[in-house]
Amino acid sequence: MSAANTPSVWTFAGNAKDIQGLLAGSARDLPRAALLCLNRSEAATLLGMAALDSLEAVTQAAARLRAAVGEAVVITGDEADYADMPQARGWLGPSAATGHPKSHPDAGAVFANAAAQALEKGFVAMEAIVLACMARNDALSQHTDAGPLQPRADFAQRSANLPFFSLPQATSVSGFTALSDPDLGLYAVVDSAAWVARVVAAGVRTVQLRIKDAEGPEHRDFVRQQIRDSIHATTAAGAQLFINDHWQLAIEESAYGVHLGQEDLHIADLAAIARAGLRLGISTHAYWEVCRAWALRPSYIACGPIHPTQAKAMPWIPQGNNNLAYWCALLPTPVVGIAGMDVARTEQAARAGAAGVAVISAITAAASPEAAIVQLQQAVQRGRSQPRVTAPLLPQPTLLPT
Repeated sequence: MSAANTPSVWTFAGNAKDIQGLLAGSARDLPRAALLCLNRSEAATLLGMAALDSLEAVTQAAARLRAAVGEAVVITGDEADYADMPQARGWLGPSAATGHPKSHPDAGAVFANAAAQALEKGFVAMEAIVLACMARNDALSQHTDAGPLQPRADFAQRSANLPFFSLPQATSVSGFTALSDPDLGLYAVVDSAAWVARVVAAGVRTVQLRIKDAEGPEHRDFVRQQIRDSIHATTAAGAQLFINDHWQLAIEESAYGVHLGQEDLHIADLAAIARAGLRLGISTHAYWEVCRAWALRPSYIACGPIHPTQAKAMPWIPQGNNNLAYWCALLPTPVVGIAGMDVARTEQAARAGAAGVAVISAITAAASPEAAIVQLQQAVQRGRSQPRVTAPLLPQPTLLPT
């Protein structure tokens, strides 16, 4: 079989012989699959095992299969699916009680077909299997005995189909305190308490204190005082303040909320944040990161980069307003658009449905930050007064295949 004729997605039904050859080392010239989709029983059969009857057995089987057969592997199960991908590893489960089995005889074919279509559209493997989960979930949710198992055209616009994606360290936390005002509006991101006080005095009612490169113990007293002063300024004005990264100090100082990046989710004590009643915002850049955030039921989800930005080096493709409109339509929680925002783009983001528009340099690098704030707030209002952008059936890919 030539590389040109090799399907991007391999399944047990279509590729068992090739998979066995690669596992045995007798088919070394055969191109590896872009994505291998198997259920637990099929994976066990191929590996010569009686069953994959534990979570550890599934993860080990996926690692073996990926090493020998495919660039990416997903092993599906009745309760959850396990992904071992270049982009991420973890468990995907239904975000709601679907009331339907995942053991329908055609469910695997629906999953594999949807994954193949997503790969053809340029999505990386991890995003492709999120879409495959959504397609399968949708097909099962509305299936009757009268017709074939197939998803609806708008399966990816339905939040009930969106799976949860696990954190590297397991957590049972889900559900954070709701925002006092879900209309976040202009969301200023600044790096000092002085800036917090300045933007609040100029009328901003959602602020993030983002002090970077100050994680060491020698910075602790400085950061604590910055948080205290910021809390004082925002409380007096009735503004919503989020502390970026420094969640321990935010808890100790009884801050309003915390904002975490994906890398922070691996180390932050999410249970402690929830117990303290702090609001939680989470940054996302791709389908699986949205699924990971959504599993936690945060107070809001930030999606980006919407436009190119110099604030942070990232591998992500700028998503644009259509993707922002998609996330705003899909997620039943406030969505914040972030990265590369100026007055025109702020108006566009508001029109896309963003509950908040996060702005950094358009405020802090402006000749007159106060005048810039007025212009940006007016842009939010103009965007909201216009007809809302129609969300696409699918977003655009957010990461270039490697």
